[in-house]
Amino acid sequence: MKNLTRMVCCLMGASLALHNNTSRALAVSDDIGATLQLVAMPQRLVSLAPGVTEMLFAAGAGGKVIATVQRSDVPLAARALPRVGDATTVDIERLLAFKPDLIVVWEGVTSAPIVARLGSLHLPIYRVRAVTLADIPASVRRLGMLTGTVTQANTAAQKMEAQVKTLASRTPRQIPIAVFYQIWNAPVYTVSGKHIISDAMARCGARNVFAELGSVAPIVTREWVIQRDPDVMIMSAPILTAREWKAEWYQFSDLRAVRNRQVVNFSNEDLDRMGPTAIDAAAAFCQLLDQVPASVINAKAPKPGPAPTPKP
Repeated sequence: MKNLTRMVCCLMGASLALHNNTSRALAVSDDIGATLQLVAMPQRLVSLAPGVTEMLFAAGAGGKVIATVQRSDVPLAARALPRVGDATTVDIERLLAFKPDLIVVWEGVTSAPIVARLGSLHLPIYRVRAVTLADIPASVRRLGMLTGTVTQANTAAQKMEAQVKTLASRTPRQIPIAVFYQIWNAPVYTVSGKHIISDAMARCGARNVFAELGSVAPIVTREWVIQRDPDVMIMSAPILTAREWKAEWYQFSDLRAVRNRQVVNFSNEDLDRMGPTAIDAAAAFCQLLDQVPASVINAKAPKPGPAPTPKP
């Protein structure tokens, strides 16, 4: 604890010294509209979400990222960065030892208690938030403005916008495919309408059966999945893991997706990560859903049941 206090004091002292030598603070707005007052353009960034890391590199600021979290493996250069934690835990002392001048988090993805803890230490926090594929290039542009890499960020964003526009030109299905998207099995985690995957579903002619839930990646019970009775169940996992998850669902033979052999695997982490490569992954996701025959789609989908007790 003494080491932590010492490091916080050193960081605050360095910020104060820089402020005294800076004629004017830099005001920037993040993706949630919060205004940050920075003493100078940030040069030492810590990213606390894989999608954020990918966005920073796409914006041309990869050279300013000094540490990140597990699963930040895109682009390849990100794999060499030191790790300070993962999606649920962060080693605060290790993070502070890197002397960052800005922490970049993903709103709703980076653990809220972690963000609150960092805020209590008076560390500047920039929040990224992207709910749709179209939000990704907009976020990249803002990161370019934040880090002084506007030209590269704009070039990357223009390419992404063209890719999103291509997806938008798809011919919509008359009846959307009801999809359950599983990202973990014990307990069962899915995605809500606040996740980019839900937007990808809509662009691919599908609908998320758990779109209305509050958190980005909520826990649901198997009973609730059965009540929603999706047309297609997608297991987002490596092949061998997805095979195990499928076997767990095959015992529920009353499920429409099980009866129609529509429990399928989609092992593309780019979509789950929600960085710029999620746009390419969405195109592959659409190709997967294009293979679903119209005969298995339930034109009279069941209405959502009552919300369960709130869970993370």
